Amino acid sequence: EYDEKENYLYVQFQSYKAGYIDDFECWYNPKKGQFDVRSSSRVGYSDLGVNNLRLEYIARRLGEEFKWTFERSGNGMLA
Repeated sequence: EYDEKENYLYVQFQSYKAGYIDDFECWYNPKKGQFDVRSSSRVGYSDLGVNNLRLEYIARRLGEEFKWTFERSGNGMLA
C-alpha cells in the first residue's frame, strides 16, 4: 500500500515455511530529509535476523542502483 500524499509505503512479507507475516514500513520524513524505515515480526520473540537481512538487502539494492547512502547504528547495522 502506497500513500503518495503521506509519503508512506506499507508492505507485508510472508515467510515461506511457517507463513509468518512481517510488516515493512517506509516513510519520508521531510523535516529530516530522510526516510524512516521499520521492519518487524508480528508474532514471537525472535525472527532469527530475517528483518535485518531484509533491510540490508533493500539498502544494498538502493545503494547499487540509485547511489543512496544509509545511516547505521554504532554496531554498523541498519536495524
